[in-house]
Amino acid sequence: MATKRATTKAAPSKATPLKGTKGKPIPKHVETLVSIPSNLVLAPQVEVPRQLTGRDQSRSKTSIQELSWAEFDRAVQSLARTISQRYKPQAVVGVAHGGVFVGGALSSALGCEFFPVRISRRSRDKGAAKPKLNGEMPRELKGKRVLIVDDVVASGDTLELATALAQKVGAREVNTAALVTRPGGFAPSFCALSTDALVVFPWDYEAVTEDGRFDVDPDKAGA
Repeated sequence: MATKRATTKAAPSKATPLKGTKGKPIPKHVETLVSIPSNLVLAPQVEVPRQLTGRDQSRSKTSIQELSWAEFDRAVQSLARTISQRYKPQAVVGVAHGGVFVGGALSSALGCEFFPVRISRRSRDKGAAKPKLNGEMPRELKGKRVLIVDDVVASGDTLELATALAQKVGAREVNTAALVTRPGGFAPSFCALSTDALVVFPWDYEAVTEDGRFDVDPDKAGA
């Protein structure tokens, strides 16, 4: 009768991992993920600034102030109260394009006629030091007290030309107003806010429909 020999399998021996000088195990295998030539000098890694891609960063150092329609309305009402205490306009002229929004709102608050106008900054004169301004005022301004309005005023060139044009058609008295002025810049007769910040108006986010009274000839459009 055959006798079966019992075979005993030796238990696998557990290798004791090598330890470094600080007692931490040293890995047996290290995979090379990227092959870098030994003679290549690597520059220090710089973290990319976290910012939205595709966004203009040219004004990153300029503060931005956004106005909602509600804030715009409050600013206009405050400006209208200031104007009414010192001046009683019979007509408001809004310079396109931002001045049309401000002027229209002011004329409603002041209870007077409103006229939108366009002042062009383009010039066909070669060699001119700067673009010339040109435009026209409605003849209905003759003999009236007029308030000329723009949204933002810096140099004041537009308001000064508009004032001269209004006087040319026979306006009896002319004052100027702006929602925003720049510190150290042109000072209109009335303003609501003086700031160096880039002011974003609510209409900057919406499509603008031309008023039927505007001449939309591209050659006459403001730059």
